[in-house]
Amino acid sequence: MNQTVHIPVMLEETMLGLEVRPGGVWVDGTLGGGSHTRALLERSAPDGIVYSFDVDPKALERAKESLASFGDRFQPVEANFRHLDDRLAERGVMSVDGILLDLGVSSDEIADSSKGLSFMTEGPLDMRLGPKANEDGLTAADIVNTWKPNEIEQLIREFGEEKFAKRIVDAIVTARKSSRITRTTELAGIIKQAVPSSYERGRIHPATRTFQALRIAVNDEMETLKEAIDGAHRILAPGARLAVIAFHSLEDRIVKVAFKDKERWEPLTKRPQEATEQEITKNSRSRSAKLRIAKKK
Repeated sequence: MNQTVHIPVMLEETMLGLEVRPGGVWVDGTLGGGSHTRALLERSAPDGIVYSFDVDPKALERAKESLASFGDRFQPVEANFRHLDDRLAERGVMSVDGILLDLGVSSDEIADSSKGLSFMTEGPLDMRLGPKANEDGLTAADIVNTWKPNEIEQLIREFGEEKFAKRIVDAIVTARKSSRITRTTELAGIIKQAVPSSYERGRIHPATRTFQALRIAVNDEMETLKEAIDGAHRILAPGARLAVIAFHSLEDRIVKVAFKDKERWEPLTKRPQEATEQEITKNSRSRSAKLRIAKKK
């Protein structure tokens, strides 16, 4: 797939919030489809430099091709954004003018069946966003096949906020006694059979919350976010801004708590900005997005 299918969320609000201007050094901690990076490059022209991080080599290759016209102003970095300050320091960058973290999983990644992120398409039960997504090689298959039942239940309750976690885990444990669970559609089927039939009448597929919980655990997303915010504070110039787009309450809570540290941050959004009805109509995934912006003190 050489072209992205991802639609950026709250692009204009993010660029305005970061006060992107000509020149400077800017960071897109979550490259994904590359649309936010493109906007940073366009608005920092003619000589602004943009460092963009991603753990997915495919995303980086797509961006190198689609953003080739910007030359050396675009600097792709294959690394987890939890290490953004270290990776930038290795490149001689000790201060930046603004950082964006869009925490949503891109449509390109969901569409890539080899990652196993979607319960709608057949794929391996992996869920790593890229080779450098975690430090230990953990996969979703490892969790569902080897973790203790109470550990899986806690994970699904905490990261998926799934009220039928116990029933789902019981079904997983029964299934794995027969054979290892290795495919996305296989796990989705087990979950669907475990929850009440009334679940199907709800707004989301029965496997949605469990798959979300597994993806968060595999990619260590909560700790990664905390480390990324700390790293952003270390590398941002005084008065420079960090913008974070979160897509569920757990992420947003981490950002909200971090920005309450008055010694380090001056929050610029008392309440998170949300997508307009017009944007939601064009891109339904923007419905749950929450944008918070803070200035480094």
